[in-house]
Amino acid sequence: MSLSDLQGERRLRTHKPSPEETANLLRRAERDLQDAQVPATSLDGRFVAAYHAALSLATAVLAAGGYRAGGEAHHATVFKALPLVMGEDARSAAAYYDTCRRKRNRALYDQVGQVSGDEVDGLIASVREFMREVKQWLEQHHPELYPGPER
Repeated sequence: MSLSDLQGERRLRTHKPSPEETANLLRRAERDLQDAQVPATSLDGRFVAAYHAALSLATAVLAAGGYRAGGEAHHATVFKALPLVMGEDARSAAAYYDTCRRKRNRALYDQVGQVSGDEVDGLIASVREFMREVKQWLEQHHPELYPGPER
């Protein structure tokens, strides 16, 4: 599936990004990643917070590339479009986060206790690495949008 296909299905639309938007998405990801590490929070809650950090990072990539996901299943669209914007190196991360999306949906809407401590730890570690990769990608490909290393 291509970006044009996603646009044709009205799952993706063009978007004009701004440095403020990028900075806000990165701050949101950092906040959610911190929240995911609070031991007093349930495993489900920590997983959801880490997932939202990944979603904010992927959304920042799409926005920098000039796109915004919309409509039904927009989280799935974000992860489907991620490697199309960021490059093939992001394909495995996108597939992993899409799997996490489904687990997040079950944890939020179906049944409590769907997530293990190992799954939370794995997602947090993955998001930390993904954050580093996204910041590096933004700095290299969209320096006009990158807020700098202090973010």
